[in-house]
Amino acid sequence: MQSKKKIEKHYSSRVNSRDKGFKILDWESEDAHLGRFNALTDQLDLTGMTLLDVGCGLGDLYGFLRGKNIDVSYTGIDILDTMVKEAAVRYPEGDFISGDMFSRDMFENGAYDIVYSSGIFNLNLGNNRDFLRAALPVFFTVAEKWVVFNLLDPDHPVQSEKYAYFNPEEVLPWVSEYSSHICVVRDYVPHDFTIISKVEN
Repeated sequence: MQSKKKIEKHYSSRVNSRDKGFKILDWESEDAHLGRFNALTDQLDLTGMTLLDVGCGLGDLYGFLRGKNIDVSYTGIDILDTMVKEAAVRYPEGDFISGDMFSRDMFENGAYDIVYSSGIFNLNLGNNRDFLRAALPVFFTVAEKWVVFNLLDPDHPVQSEKYAYFNPEEVLPWVSEYSSHICVVRDYVPHDFTIISKVEN
């Protein structure tokens, strides 16, 4: 589903052991990178939860949660082996998996309380809307309680063809196919929004 070659071309050469995660992942700033994590932890009590971080990159969410002393069972998965290997170096006690959960069944139904994804829909792959719509049923199958992901808002004053932008009004009907309890979170990072949706069994 994903254009792995485009993802590899954009990210693989950026992975190194020196730079902070936000630089390697092409985020605008470290504050913005962490702000997206705050949008998750400010809205949901993760204590005692199991969480799958889809597109975990260098595992910075794991480091963030550990730094805030949030007691959550974390697993990170990324399509790029280079990312997973570097994540394991940076956080050797973390649980990281290399693989594409959208192309094959990797997890049982309801395997994790929360499925979270930050930034995997941002890079313009040429099929981002199809990618998001196809990812949603996978998210809602693997999650037992909550699905959380963020997107770039088209109101951004400086847009680039390198990225994909979504209107919340466009995305909400897609998510509502799987959940009637949906929250849109804004104002944590300019021109970014987070969708938090409850899984209904």
